[in-house]
Amino acid sequence: MILVFILPIVKAVQLIDQKGDIMLNLQHLEQLIVFSQEGTLSKAAEVLLISQPSLTRNMQMLEDELGVALFERRKNKLSFTETGHQTVKLAKKFLKQKQKFLDDVQHFALKESTIFGGVNAPGAIFELESRIKEKGLEQHIQIEQKTNDELEKSLDDENVHFIVTDYPIKKEYILSMGLFMEQLYLSVPLTHPYATRKEIKFAELTNLTMLLRSDLGIWQPLVNQLTQTKFIVQKDRAAFVDLVNASALPTFSTNITQQNTEESTVNSQRIQIPISDKEAIKTFYISVLKKNKAILQELVKTK
Repeated sequence: MILVFILPIVKAVQLIDQKGDIMLNLQHLEQLIVFSQEGTLSKAAEVLLISQPSLTRNMQMLEDELGVALFERRKNKLSFTETGHQTVKLAKKFLKQKQKFLDDVQHFALKESTIFGGVNAPGAIFELESRIKEKGLEQHIQIEQKTNDELEKSLDDENVHFIVTDYPIKKEYILSMGLFMEQLYLSVPLTHPYATRKEIKFAELTNLTMLLRSDLGIWQPLVNQLTQTKFIVQKDRAAFVDLVNASALPTFSTNITQQNTEESTVNSQRIQIPISDKEAIKTFYISVLKKNKAILQELVKTK
């Protein structure tokens, strides 16, 4: 199957098409909006990271494109005409519609294809499943859990379309963007001695017997350091949920797994205590090849 992804419309378009009709430069409209928000050309230019003379020229070009006077020019001052004020309102509406058009096109393009992804932790699967379901893409995206090295190689070899890791990938041909944050919690029954704690540290888990899921991904090395803690490991996801539900033993949860439908009933019968060690918090990033930018945009944005 050949995957086709729609790239964003180029902001700077031709001013005149082959028929001689005027065409707008969308970047000039965006600059007009910033100018209206900042109040002066100097402040707007600073926000836009361009020179003030360049911004002044662009505003003149926009007036020429539209064929109307947007500004009143006085000595050392440029202010909006009433037409200018109305143009700003219409520009905001137009650019919002343009973005919706792009979002819809990219969404439909994704629904025509099967997208393959890889992650390095169970929480990333839960988070992506939630986003995918929200966007109606359940039948079109398949996700596997792998090691970081395997994920990077799969992306380089184009065996997957996106990967989720706990670090951004800094390569010229790859785009990385923050996706979500995950924090580990100690999950205990209401009657457990730790149930009244506001937070806890890994060092305090010594000599505990805990329930544990296998395939923890990048969280596994952290668990391996708890050599004085005994773990009862369950591989099957559904069986693990049933075991936790029937047991008085503590286990781990995260802010992501606590929102999962399968575990929500169990979590409601337990106290979730945040683990305060800095190692218990990780930020996850989604990475794609630049040509698959549409996938990144679809999965990162939320309703």
